[in-house]
Amino acid sequence: MDLLPVTADYDLISERMRQSAAATYMEMIEGLRPYVAQALSDPAGIHDTEPGRIQAYTALVKLQATLVKELGLLYRVQDRPRVEEEAEESMPVHEVQLLLDEAQRQQDAAVAAAAELAEARTRAELVQREVIDLAVARDRVARGLKALGR
Repeated sequence: MDLLPVTADYDLISERMRQSAAATYMEMIEGLRPYVAQALSDPAGIHDTEPGRIQAYTALVKLQATLVKELGLLYRVQDRPRVEEEAEESMPVHEVQLLLDEAQRQQDAAVAAAAELAEARTRAELVQREVIDLAVARDRVARGLKALGR
């Protein structure tokens, strides 16, 4: 395997190497599980195996683990994975304060406009009521005058 220079695909390669290294470690652990279980369940069982064979197997496992670890170090797989949320933009406090002040001014203007509209509607309703009340009063007066004229 040739080492490639850092490219735009470095993050993708690094993520794939993390997954590959993890899969290899899991395969090694699963492969060793029966031997460890046998050694722990039957303490005399490990003594039946030749010492040279145990040392060779242990050295091979250590070599493979070291190679996987070294390969992972080349791609910095031990580094914490990047989270896209950490790349959020930040802005200085004074800009945030300016934005908040502008939002407050807009809200104050909207409230003032709503208050003016409500006041205008109330005045219109009062004028309309006054007109209706005057019309009702005029009709009463006219009826009263008709009644007196009879």
